[in-house]
Amino acid sequence: MNPSMSTDSADKPVDFRSLKSGGRVMQPIQGDVLSEDLAEQEIEVSVICPFYNEEKIVGSAIHSLLDHLESELDTSWELIVVNDGSKDDSVKVAEEIAADHPKLRLLSYRHNRGRGHALRTGIAQARGSVIVTTEIDLSWGEDIVERLLAAMREHPDADIVVASPHLPGGGYKNVPFKRVFLSRFGNHVVRALMSDAATMNTGMTRAYRREAIQSLPLHENGKEFHLEVILKAQALGYRIEEIPALLEWKNYKHKGKRVKRKSSSKVNKLMVTHSLFSLFAQPIRYIWPLSALSMFAAGGFLVTGIIRLFMSLVSVYMLIVALAFALISMLLFIFGVLTQQGSMLQVEVWRLKQDLVRTRSRDKDQSKGGAPKSL
Repeated sequence: MNPSMSTDSADKPVDFRSLKSGGRVMQPIQGDVLSEDLAEQEIEVSVICPFYNEEKIVGSAIHSLLDHLESELDTSWELIVVNDGSKDDSVKVAEEIAADHPKLRLLSYRHNRGRGHALRTGIAQARGSVIVTTEIDLSWGEDIVERLLAAMREHPDADIVVASPHLPGGGYKNVPFKRVFLSRFGNHVVRALMSDAATMNTGMTRAYRREAIQSLPLHENGKEFHLEVILKAQALGYRIEEIPALLEWKNYKHKGKRVKRKSSSKVNKLMVTHSLFSLFAQPIRYIWPLSALSMFAAGGFLVTGIIRLFMSLVSVYMLIVALAFALISMLLFIFGVLTQQGSMLQVEVWRLKQDLVRTRSRDKDQSKGGAPKSL
């Protein structure tokens, strides 16, 4: 039995000291909460994979991932799988595997909270100096963990490396056309409204420096988590790199039958929530352009009105419209100034929260009699 595993009830008291992400206490975890001695043992790579109601594929997926990491990674590692409140027997399957694999850690909680909560739970528990989050079925490529780790080593000043199918050399395979279209279109929208730091803002497969991601103040529980990370990382001056990757939906065997991979995402809801997040994340990106456009329209109507006046034609309506557009332009400009100031204050709040988390981490290290460690 994995010594760090426990299958006691979720009602058992939980050590909340190790259940924080960005300074925020998480939902109580049933299962693997490391002792302080084990938590202090650093490794190079933590691979985090959330799952929800994946009974049909989770067993073969975990076995395949463990075998691959064991044979291909040339460094110390751990695999953390996070059960996001599954209602089927997924967690039982994972528990059986974890009992025989000391490098596999299973985190579980009762209620489904969303991918963001699952990732924050895993990130808060990770020991690796590099944290890789990806799909449990390696749908981003058998070698995606090694490639992300290699990119981190190649760019030692990078805080985040994103796997993107939208770069040359990347792409999609066996993914429904609708999903491909929505992914491409959605990421164009996100880049226009929120951030152009990456070509893939909505994907889970990334690598992070542990200190960078654990100190980032994150709160989103759903898949907007991915947008939140990019938004706040860019605002706080993180360096973001990308590598091309192929996203392939795979099939698995379950009880002797082939099981086709399906997405648990509710596409229509996801489109709305992602669009709203992007729309309100950086309003200055479109408020001032709208202000300039309104002023340009005001100028056009004003010139037209003046020309009509000299031609002894009715021009008062053109002048009224010009005045209306000018007023709209000024209001948008003022609103943009206020929005920009609010955004600057928000960034400072994020920075203060980040500094607080880092200070607490240093104080914790010093209280144990050691020098502050580099995460």
